[in-house]
Amino acid sequence: MNDFFQQQQSPRTPRPDYGRQAGEFFGRHRKPLIIVAALILLLAFLWGEFFFVVNEAEQAVVTRFGVIKQVILNERSDFYEQHAEALKDEITTQGDVQIIKGSGLHFRVPFLDKVEKFSSMLYTYTSSSETINTSDKKQYKVTTYAQWRIAEPALFSLKLGNPKNAENQLDNLIHPVIVQAINRLTGDDFISNKDALNAALKRGLEQINRDMVIRGIQVQDIQVHRSILPEANVETTYERMKADRAKVAQQLRSEGEQSYQMAVSDTDLQASIINSDAVKEAGAIRAEGDAQALTIYADAYQADTEFYSFWRSLQALKGTLKNNSTLVLSQDHPLWQQLLKWGFGQ
Repeated sequence: MNDFFQQQQSPRTPRPDYGRQAGEFFGRHRKPLIIVAALILLLAFLWGEFFFVVNEAEQAVVTRFGVIKQVILNERSDFYEQHAEALKDEITTQGDVQIIKGSGLHFRVPFLDKVEKFSSMLYTYTSSSETINTSDKKQYKVTTYAQWRIAEPALFSLKLGNPKNAENQLDNLIHPVIVQAINRLTGDDFISNKDALNAALKRGLEQINRDMVIRGIQVQDIQVHRSILPEANVETTYERMKADRAKVAQQLRSEGEQSYQMAVSDTDLQASIINSDAVKEAGAIRAEGDAQALTIYADAYQADTEFYSFWRSLQALKGTLKNNSTLVLSQDHPLWQQLLKWGFGQ
């Protein structure tokens, strides 16, 4: 038992002091470590001076002492191929300017080359509201928008510099084109005929791109963003719409009344035809019945002439005498003779 307590009270093995060991190591190798860290920083700095990265949604212009040396375009760009004739006299088509397509890692001369990057994504331009007249003198307050992109960053940098200047230039071009396109349309075509409006805007888009190509911009689309009536014309338009609807309603009522009259006339005609056919058929049946009755009467007369004569006389009396009537016959009257004969067997 005493041995057990002695073992429990014995001192533990000391743990290594890593902090102290690291401090001793750094103290012994301070100079080499500082040199290595300085070399790493220097290499990182020189790497950034020798190389640069262009992302997928970027384009770049490399200049040396203000002179353009490289233009890096999106790999899907066909701007130069599409507009070769318009760009043949521009500085970026000269032999000492290198056109490169594709993003990624690129080399530059350190401390001499300057890299300016531009987005290759679409920008959206929205105009202010303007009052525009159609060809039939109808007024609308119109807001337009356009989608555009920087297609050639070098020309864009030289002639415009930034998107704000580009939108100011677009505003000067797009608004007159939109105004002229709408001026040629009637109010109904402008509001309802989208094919006519889109055809006019397409022609305007081609004109805008011809003007903007030398500035390195390509406009993808222009459209009417919003069109509303001026306040002064709202009431007039409302009244005109009411009159148009009333005219349509009256026309529908007239067409309905015409259809009703035609249906009634046709029904009356069909009823007259049916009635005529019924009268004709009834007359035929009646004539046939009368003929059969006459045949029966003739057969009855031939069977017993005297009885038939007596019966006919009674039918005549029945049609002649009324209630409380008195019949006066002479003795030689045929009817009296028949009554005596048939009544008393004389």
